[in-house]
Amino acid sequence: MAATALLAGSLAPLNSTMIVVALPQVLADLDAPLAWGSWIVVSYLVAMAAMQPLGGSLGDRYGRRRLVALGLGGFLLASLAAAVAPTVEAVIAARTAQAVAGAVALPNGSALVRTLVPLEGQGRVLGLIGTGIGAAAAFGPPLGGLITDAFGWRWIFLANVVVIVPALVLALRLPREGAPAAGRRFDLLGGGLLLASLVTLALAATVWRVPEVPAAAPYALAAFGLASGAWFWRHARRADPPVLNLGLLSRRAYLAAGLTVMFSNMTMYTVFLAVPLFVAGVLGWPPGQVGLLLAAMSVPMMLLGPAAGWLADRYGPRLPALGGCAIAALGVALLTAIGADWSRAHLLLPLVVVGVGMGLSSAPTHTAALQAAGRHEAGQAAGLYSTMRYLGSIVCSAGIAAVLGDGGSVPQFRLLFVLLVGAAVVAAATSSRLPAGLVADRTAAVGRGRA
Repeated sequence: MAATALLAGSLAPLNSTMIVVALPQVLADLDAPLAWGSWIVVSYLVAMAAMQPLGGSLGDRYGRRRLVALGLGGFLLASLAAAVAPTVEAVIAARTAQAVAGAVALPNGSALVRTLVPLEGQGRVLGLIGTGIGAAAAFGPPLGGLITDAFGWRWIFLANVVVIVPALVLALRLPREGAPAAGRRFDLLGGGLLLASLVTLALAATVWRVPEVPAAAPYALAAFGLASGAWFWRHARRADPPVLNLGLLSRRAYLAAGLTVMFSNMTMYTVFLAVPLFVAGVLGWPPGQVGLLLAAMSVPMMLLGPAAGWLADRYGPRLPALGGCAIAALGVALLTAIGADWSRAHLLLPLVVVGVGMGLSSAPTHTAALQAAGRHEAGQAAGLYSTMRYLGSIVCSAGIAAVLGDGGSVPQFRLLFVLLVGAAVVAAATSSRLPAGLVADRTAAVGRGRA
């Protein structure tokens, strides 16, 4: 089961980072303008963020094992379509289909941990899964570069077969979970409103960076997203059953975990994206050295994931999560003094510190979120949690563009990291609200609580 969730979870970050290095070749081969490169990235990010709560809810109703298998099969077909795409529009459509399929598989893989693994071992399993996901994100760019150089960009999509086929075989061999929820119709109106709200809000935060998009478009999308979100909130309080139980956000442990992962992801991805921009643009480093530098952050994250999960199982999620977030905030604070005279040694220390902090906080926070939900709603909980993670990435991407603009001077980078210290401190503050110990199964006590 852990292997299935790990492989399914690794597809999303692997495919969000592998393609970045191949974008110039994709655009050149398909004779597409530069603006389409942004849409190849944005379409995937938006669909992945928007679909996960709905994917998790479908798993709660129709069976998580079944939805993991369907999501993996859909990802395989979408990857094959992307590999043979004749136009850039077809690539974007296939990438969006990949994200939708991944958004079905990923939260249900995490939900299976909540339902099939004993309470006292869930932190360790989620730590292992987090290690695999971190490795996929870290090694995506160099792997994508190697594949593109050796075989061409289309093989980036074909390489997914190596991950998907064993994951699909393992998913089909998982034990059955018991009868899924049935007897009441699926909340189609709620699902549509939720999807409309999340898609438009995510687009509003990203499309303003895409060339040739009208200046008024982000504001119009934001207004539509807020309106449909308000309608969804009103509808979900009365629907029986709702497509997404908003009562999750009224539980202190779940809300604390969601806010912690959102601000932690904002911190991690800003460092992960801004430091390469600094060393390449200001210090003039070649790409190979940039990749090796980032290993100083990614390797501690991967190595500490299982240990952090063990700490969460033994001592509860609050202690390792709070300690990790505080350490990450210290690492970001060190980056506020970044300068044009910094050497490799100057950069290594804060990156290692941030990596250690993120490695310690990730699995405990994930554990707290899933344990705050009953088994019957584990898919919804995993999907909403993952969406909050992606919201952190979206805000990070928009924030980098807003602060650095088309330049990227030393004062601008310093301002970016000063602002980022605030996000890291908020993550530490919210992690202090996580449970001090393991949370017993809420299934009997909670039922289908409402907001």
